[in-house]
Amino acid sequence: MARIGALFDDNEALVTAAVIAAEATGEHDGFRQRDVRFFIELFSNWLESTTGEHALALHNTQVQRHLDVLTKARWARRVGRTPPRWHLTPEGLAELLRRLVHRRNLTRLDEFFLVFHFVDAYGARLRAIAEKGGVLASKLLLHDVSRLLDPGELIRRERECVARELARLAVRSEESRLTGELARRRLAASTPLAEVIREIEQRYPYELNSQKPLRELLEALPVPWQREEISEMAELRSSRFWEPLRRLLEQYDAILEALARESRDGPLARSPGRASE
Repeated sequence: MARIGALFDDNEALVTAAVIAAEATGEHDGFRQRDVRFFIELFSNWLESTTGEHALALHNTQVQRHLDVLTKARWARRVGRTPPRWHLTPEGLAELLRRLVHRRNLTRLDEFFLVFHFVDAYGARLRAIAEKGGVLASKLLLHDVSRLLDPGELIRRERECVARELARLAVRSEESRLTGELARRRLAASTPLAEVIREIEQRYPYELNSQKPLRELLEALPVPWQREEISEMAELRSSRFWEPLRRLLEQYDAILEALARESRDGPLARSPGRASE
């Protein structure tokens, strides 16, 4: 599916959730362009306290182009002309849910909670909509929709992403600390600065070292700054940059674990009997 400009690309979760919400509320007569725009503004307003920005501003033509692309991909079909209305196809609903729940990275933690709430609170309604697709909704597609709307699975994938990033941060923090300790020892022993830098490159290469070796990165700095960068600054990056980020993600992971328990066992947990509500 083609991208609809940087604005939609950067806010794909918001836009996708808005289209799905519009489908859910316009289940009988179809949804309008302005319904999609309203839900985009609503969901972005919910995130306003974390982003510090106003609700996402869109033009009607941008929303229209997005719906045109969905229609061309056969993920939506036009069902009215005055005013224009649309319905998502069963395949379209499954595809948009897939895009909604599969996050690529941890750039926006607040966005995950929007997606989780969407799936956790409205999953039963969305399953019911998919089931009403009749012969157009195959059993395999319905199985995919049910799997995509599993809040436990959503949290599991997010925690896997967090675990990978925590492991990466742990390595970066430790290597920064060891770099600083090594530099202090070698410099205190009057080891030439160039030799210390070469040893650090060999033992603790930074992630972009293949693009710009550490010695090239440092050579533009005055010599006193080079010494500080590989000693004090390296240790500060460990204790005051990588470690705070690691603790933040650990707290986030604890919140995700609690959400998983609440979703599974709490008073709002969905029982099979509530699926049709």
